Amino acid sequence: MRMAGYFVVFLMVLGLLSVAGGAQVEELPGLILTDLQLISQESLPHWTPAWTGPVQGATIAAWFAEHGYPALMHDFNGDGVVDELDTIELADDFGLGIMQTGTPRGTTDVRLVVGLATYVAGIYTNEFVLKIYDLGFPTEFAAQGYGTFASDVIPGIILELKEEPSIEAYIHELSTGEGVIVGLEDGAVDRNRYLAGRSFLYERTPEGYTPLDFAWASEDRWTPGHQGQVLETVGKTEDRFYLEFQGNWVPVEFMLALSPIVEHEVGTQQHDCPEYAIAYDVTTTTLGRYGSVQIEECVLRDGDVDIYFWTVTNINFLKDGCGLCFFRIPNPGFPTLAHGEAPPWIFTSAWGSWIWWLPGGSCGLQPGQSAVFQIVVPGPTTDTWINASIGQCQPPIGTIAQLFSAQTTGPGLPDDGCPDLVIRILDESCVYDVRAQEYRLTVWGEVENIGTEPVTSLFDVRLASTSHPGNDTTTVLPPVLPGGTVPVTLSFTLPPEPTGGAPCPMAYELRVDSGSSIDECDELNNLATGDICCDSGSLGACCLPDGSCANLTAAECEARSGTQFHPGVDCSVVQCPQSTGECPDLTVEIRSVSCELDRKSGIYEITVSALVTNIGAQTITDPIWVQADCDRGDDMTVIHTDLDPGDSQVVEFSITFSINEPGCPIPVTVEVDYLDFIDECDETNNIAAGSACCD
Repeated sequence: MRMAGYFVVFLMVLGLLSVAGGAQVEELPGLILTDLQLISQESLPHWTPAWTGPVQGATIAAWFAEHGYPALMHDFNGDGVVDELDTIELADDFGLGIMQTGTPRGTTDVRLVVGLATYVAGIYTNEFVLKIYDLGFPTEFAAQGYGTFASDVIPGIILELKEEPSIEAYIHELSTGEGVIVGLEDGAVDRNRYLAGRSFLYERTPEGYTPLDFAWASEDRWTPGHQGQVLETVGKTEDRFYLEFQGNWVPVEFMLALSPIVEHEVGTQQHDCPEYAIAYDVTTTTLGRYGSVQIEECVLRDGDVDIYFWTVTNINFLKDGCGLCFFRIPNPGFPTLAHGEAPPWIFTSAWGSWIWWLPGGSCGLQPGQSAVFQIVVPGPTTDTWINASIGQCQPPIGTIAQLFSAQTTGPGLPDDGCPDLVIRILDESCVYDVRAQEYRLTVWGEVENIGTEPVTSLFDVRLASTSHPGNDTTTVLPPVLPGGTVPVTLSFTLPPEPTGGAPCPMAYELRVDSGSSIDECDELNNLATGDICCDSGSLGACCLPDGSCANLTAAECEARSGTQFHPGVDCSVVQCPQSTGECPDLTVEIRSVSCELDRKSGIYEITVSALVTNIGAQTITDPIWVQADCDRGDDMTVIHTDLDPGDSQVVEFSITFSINEPGCPIPVTVEVDYLDFIDECDETNNIAAGSACCD
C-alpha cells in the first residue's frame, strides 16, 4: 500500500537562483504549515484547558478540509460560511460526544484516537490511515473498554501502531504533510496536553536542540477575539522525546499522524483574462535543457483591492518522467487578503513569498497541463517585472529536485519607478601560472536589478585590486529587467611580490555601473569587496618527463620540465603519464573550459585551453593536429613547433553555437594527434575530457 504525503513549504534560500533558465539545487532547512488554524481553549464558555484534544483534532480535520477533503468540515453553525467558527463547533461536538472531554477522566489518548478516527472514517471511508506513536496504546485501548486493539478495529480506517514518539518521526510525518498531534504529559492519569505540529528546522541550536513550533490552544491575549497561540519551542531526544514547555523539559508521551492513503490527481485549469483587466502579460521561459514554461498574468481591480491571476502552463518540460510541482511569486510586503488554487495544490505565505506546491508522491504538472493561482492584495499596486521560481518534481516523495528562475510580472509597491543595480561576489580564485610566472585573479559575480524599472543602457562592471596592480572591465548589454540577474566573470594577471612570494592578502573590489551611466534609485550600493590569498609556493605532485612523480614547489616543477603540477596534492594519489621507450609520446591536459554568451549576437562561445606535452624520449618535428569536440561543434589547431622530450605547448580552441542550444554540463574532449600522423610509444593517452556550463 502506497501512502501519500502532502508536500509542505520549505524555508528556502531563494536568493541563490540564477538568471532565467538557470537552475540551483536547494537545500531545505525546514518547513512550516501556515494555513493551520489557531483555536483557543477559551472559544466557548464551558471550555477549559482540558479541551486541547478536541481542539487539535478539529484543527487537523479543518486543515485536510482545506487541502482536498472538504467534507471533513462544513457549515456547522449555519452562518453561510465555513471558517474557524465551524472548527470550534466541530471541536465542541468532539468534546461533548465521542471524546468525552466533560467527563472526570476527560479526553485520553484512546478517546482522541477513537474520536478522530471514527469521524474521518465515517466521511472518507477507507481513504485514511491514523498512525499511533505509543507502544503502550494497545494496553490503554483495552483498559478503557474498547476491546482488543487491531488495525481494523474501527471500520473504514487503518490504525497503525508505530514506535515511541521521536523527533525523527515528527519530522518525517510533518515533512510529508500529515496531520500531526503530540501529547505532553501534564500529570493527569491517561490524559495529555495536546499540540498540533506546525513546523521544524533541520539546523539545531548551539545546544543541540531542534527548533519546532506547534498550534497551541492557549489564548493569545494580544489578538482581538479568541485565538490560540503558536508555541515556538525546541525539542531534544535523550531517553525519550522532550519538548521545552513553559521553562521545563516535558516528555512527549504520545503522537498521532493522520494521513491520506492515495493522493489526488493533478488536473489542468484555464483562466480567461477579461477585457477590463488592468494588466495582462505573457512570458515563456526555457528551463535548462528540459523544456519550457509559459506564465500568463492577469490583474483585475475591484474597488480598493487588486486580484492577481497566474496561469502556469507546462509547455514541454519533462525530466526523469516528471513535470512541475512548485511555483513562487515574491511578495514585496503586501498583506494577503485571499488566495486561490485548485486541489491538490497547497499554498503558503511566508518569508517574502507566495508559494504553491503539490502533494508528495505527485509527478507534477505534465506537458500540456496548466494550473491557475490567485492572490488578492490591497490596491492600488504597480504591475512590475519579477523573477518567479518554478520547481521540478522528483519522485517518489515529491521533493523539489531543482528550482528554475522564470520571468513574469507581479504586484509591486508604488514608487518613483527606477532601476537599481547591485553586485554580489559568488566565487573567487587566485592561482600561479608556472610558465608565465604570474598570478591570475578571477572573480565570479552576479548583477541584479533590484529596482522597479528595467535597465535599458549599456553599463560596465569593473574588477580592481586596492593593494596590487591590475584591473578588468566587462560591459553588460541591456535589457536587465526588474528582478533580473546577469552573471559576470572578470580576471587580470599580476606579478609576484618583490620578495618573490604570493600576494597575501590581496584586497579587491567589484563595482557595477563603474562609469555611472545608469540613473539608479540608490547609487551607494554598487560595490562589493573581498580579499584573497593567492596560492603558489606550496608543495604539490610534479610529473617529471620520465614518468616519475616528485613532491616539489611549482617553481621547482617548472625548472625540472615537469609535465603536470598538482598544488597541494601528494604523489601517492597522482598517476603521472608514463613514457614507454625511445619514441615520442604525446599527452594532452585540459587546463580550463568556460562558456560565455555574447548578448549582442545571441551566440554562446565555449573556450578551451589545453596543454600538449611530449613525455617521450624523441623530438617531434612533424605538425601535431589537435582537436576539441563537443555535441555543439568542434575546433582544430596545428602545432608546428618542434616538441622536444619534456616540452609542452598551450593550444586554445573556440566553439560557438546559437542561444537556443545552452546546456549544463556540455561534455568537451580534446584529442592530440587525432589524425594519427605521429608514431607514438603509447597511442591510448591522447584524449582529455572536461565539461562546460552555459546555463
